[in-house]
Amino acid sequence: MRMMRLSQTVSPFGVGSVLDILGESLMGADISEWPYDRTERVGMRRLELALGVSELRSPPSVPSYPSTNTPGLPYQRFPRWLFCQDCRRMLFLRATDETGEPPVCDRCGGGLVPMRFIAVCTRKGHAMDVPWDRWAHSEPGTDDQKRCKAPNLLFETRQSGTEGLANLLVRCTTCAATRDLGDLTVRDSLKRIGVRCSGRQPWQRTAARHCDERIEVLQRGATNVTINETTTALDIPEPSTEVRDVEAEIRSHRNFDDVRTAPSGPRATVLIDLIAEDLHVTPDLVRRVAGEPPEADDAAQQARTGLLSAEWDAFRQAFEHSDETIGTPNFVISATSLTDEHPRVAHRQLAERFAHVVLVHRLREVRVLHGFRRYDQEADLVDVDLGARGRARWLPAVESFGEGLFLALDQDTLGRWEQDEAVQRRIQRLERRRRDSLIGSRFGLATPRLVLLHTFAHLLMRQLAFSSGYSSASLRERVYAGSDREAGVLLYTAAGDAEGTLGGLVRQGQPPRLAETVLAALESASWCSADPICRESHGQGLGSLNLAGCHGCALVAETSCERSNVLLDRVLLVGGDDVPGYFAPVIDTIRSETVSTA
Repeated sequence: MRMMRLSQTVSPFGVGSVLDILGESLMGADISEWPYDRTERVGMRRLELALGVSELRSPPSVPSYPSTNTPGLPYQRFPRWLFCQDCRRMLFLRATDETGEPPVCDRCGGGLVPMRFIAVCTRKGHAMDVPWDRWAHSEPGTDDQKRCKAPNLLFETRQSGTEGLANLLVRCTTCAATRDLGDLTVRDSLKRIGVRCSGRQPWQRTAARHCDERIEVLQRGATNVTINETTTALDIPEPSTEVRDVEAEIRSHRNFDDVRTAPSGPRATVLIDLIAEDLHVTPDLVRRVAGEPPEADDAAQQARTGLLSAEWDAFRQAFEHSDETIGTPNFVISATSLTDEHPRVAHRQLAERFAHVVLVHRLREVRVLHGFRRYDQEADLVDVDLGARGRARWLPAVESFGEGLFLALDQDTLGRWEQDEAVQRRIQRLERRRRDSLIGSRFGLATPRLVLLHTFAHLLMRQLAFSSGYSSASLRERVYAGSDREAGVLLYTAAGDAEGTLGGLVRQGQPPRLAETVLAALESASWCSADPICRESHGQGLGSLNLAGCHGCALVAETSCERSNVLLDRVLLVGGDDVPGYFAPVIDTIRSETVSTA
């Protein structure tokens, strides 16, 4: 029995993920292997409807002192090729050889540890052991090495002092065949020796299916061995008034098909203006809806967009009840102001750029795992349920509780800033890269407000880590920029224990603390330790999907960011390169006040 936190069973150590614990390497089985009768229902109907499942279930938890009969989650040993740390003997441990105890070498009694490398299918998401016996005999020098039927392998280090993987080798003591690991991670290294994909996951006991997809060798601890696909949602009250779906109205307009099929045609401008006038929306919104890339139609992306829109409407209720605390037991919010009466001009300028601030005294978050990929984002999504169909579909989920701050930008000020040609050109550069990137489809359309809000959320999280009482990895973001009516960020913390409700974020949201925190974040962002290289960068980060955003100024913990630390550009906030920063006037005022005070 190995222990982990309940939230980790969804991500990062959920279905299909490698778990290194106490010197052993395990992989989580799919939910068809879970003890369903020991799981508990996690209630959130709107999330179930968005994901198209009958229910959400929490992984079974165990008491602090579990017995051998305590139900837990099934994990299978992977990889099964082990080697002895003392005598270097290699051994393939079959499932029938498991004893429930850490394996030991039957020759010298030393501890057995897993091999470092595994093989994954680059398209279908299968995983398998590297066949080390075939690798050791893949470059035979004699007939005996070609015909070796009883390999006895050793995992050794070359004595010549060669660096890198070439310094490691697998040797067969039966026939003296040997091969180092120098070419192991080269593309198609296993294909060259006749190894094919296993066609299944390590924990599956069914016969392997035929799979001709390419397999590649990765380190078992690499981040792309398992790329989890999760969806999160907040437990919000049911809307009291009917919410207008503006984008659906645009798509159903009688002239929309003509615009969508020929967005650059001679009649497009006239028709776009006509739709905008009929529906009382901006022409830019019509153009964006008509020009959405195909990947935006992905069901998971649509589900996330719909969930965020509903949450935006829930926060909007606080604007309408500014003098009271409203909500439900799991969603308690109240409106506040960014700053109180304060002599500093910078405070007033800052307040003009925000429309609303909401204190989230309590929130409940549900995180759902619905699949995973291996190798890269272009691989097929592997379902978390690989069992036989014919039963009601459910998904694993965990709930956590916490608090947060919600900030909404002023729509008029934001709208004028978005129309600036320099801003548009800078964002178009990012959008072209996103479309060309193998991973770009998961992040949604890059727009000025999205990049602005996303970068602002990162800067504020970094600053709040100094003053809120939470560690930087405990803070998370939710960016609301899916349509022209949404322009806000939620910075929150949520945990399954007391850390989720320390009160530090709500206290920081009370005036004038929040204004001081925002000003400090903007002032820090105006200069990065990597400047001028960072500020003048034409592309950095994963897939060059960041402009002015690096570890020195804008990146946060991977668990805190919902977009893998991409689509960041602090120049949009602080200005530079002839680009008017949204908060540039505020930063200028901060500097002038500092000089005058000095």
